[in-house]
Amino acid sequence: MPLYTFFLDYRGGTYLSQIRASSPSKAIKVWMKRLDPASIQGMGDKSKERLIQELHNEVPTAIDDLERTWCCTALVQGHLILIHFVETAE
Repeated sequence: MPLYTFFLDYRGGTYLSQIRASSPSKAIKVWMKRLDPASIQGMGDKSKERLIQELHNEVPTAIDDLERTWCCTALVQGHLILIHFVETAE
């Protein structure tokens, strides 16, 4: 299964993590479930729940002119969450 590296930008901080999934659409869902809100400054359980709601039907957008790179955005408690992720070669 491919390895995906996630870059989450939220409230001035950047947070990185990796997960394995069979496709970009599944990768974002797996990543959301495993996201630990305690490891992200200013995010709690309610913010995580809102993020999951915001991204539930989201289809990751491929980044033009880049291979195996996608992004998603969400607005949680008035703050933009920007998520980029890349299928990472091993």
